[in-house]
Parts: sequence; structure tokens; C-alpha cells
Amino acid sequence: MIYTTMKLISIIFLGFFLTACSTVNDAVTFGKKCVVKDDKVVYSYVWIYNKESGLNADAEQCDQIETK
Repeated sequence: MIYTTMKLISIIFLGFFLTACSTVNDAVTFGKKCVVKDDKVVYSYVWIYNKESGLNADAEQCDQIETK
């Protein structure tokens, strides 16, 4: 019962999230991508960006992350 309710809430939330993005000319991209800002590398698995300006992040910039 709880699992079904949480699943329904998640689907509704995701639906609202994706429809809100489509109204302002935004797009959603999934997958690890990185962008270099100043001297830091920022990465994410979910990117929300404007379709007109494009996405500055890509997978090739992830090579600049230092391994520990």
C-alpha cells in the first residue's frame, strides 16, 4: 500500500517537473556531464538547460576531475 502510494506520488511529481520545463523552452538531459568553472569541475547526472543557449557541460570535461 505504501509502496504504491509513493510510486504514484513520484510519477505525479516527475510529470509536473517535466511539464514545467517545457513551458519555458528548457530541456532535461540525463547522464554524467561536467563543466569547468574557474578552477573547479562541476558535475551532475541531471542537467536542466535552455534549448536556445545550449548545454555547456559534456562528458569530455569529466577527465579533468582529479582522482584521489
